[in-house]
Amino acid sequence: MYNYIKGTYVFAGENYVVVESGGIGYELYASGDTMQRLGKIGDECKIYCYLNVKEDEMSLFGFATQAEKDFFIKLINVSGIGCKMAISILGSGSLSDIILAITTADVAKLGKIKGIGKKTAERMVLELRDKLAPGSESVFAGALQSNVSVPANGEAVEALMSLGYTRQEATAAVARVEKAGLSTEEIVLAALKG
Repeated sequence: MYNYIKGTYVFAGENYVVVESGGIGYELYASGDTMQRLGKIGDECKIYCYLNVKEDEMSLFGFATQAEKDFFIKLINVSGIGCKMAISILGSGSLSDIILAITTADVAKLGKIKGIGKKTAERMVLELRDKLAPGSESVFAGALQSNVSVPANGEAVEALMSLGYTRQEATAAVARVEKAGLSTEEIVLAALKG
């Protein structure tokens, strides 16, 4: 129904902003990152929005970019993730970091997001990984491919999978042994030793 609202940034609460346009103050739930990117109170801004309609409530959710809005819609289509949890996920880091964590099946990193447990993190990876990975039709895949290289832990997961581990087993094994500065070979050897 709404694509974006252009107006004056008039208020920021704990997890929402108010943008006035045409004499109407629109209250939108937003991540801290979105709030910062809108500028300061009194500035003119453009905020992309999503209207969530429930049986007993209508809520607007705001985003600094169209890409964030599109990713939010993908998140709320994951079983068990609602709009407020999706905003929390978006507020946990940059969009490319979150997408990288999903495409490399970094369940440990995703599980650290407030309100996301291991099961939900695994479900996010399962339901979104193929839709976001390089080579897919997703607009996020191109951005990820051009901006982010696969870290050593992603290569280690792939190496363990070639040795017969499932993706989940390989990801869990790498998460247990990973330390800063380890090469792919060192991560794989440590994971094999258990």
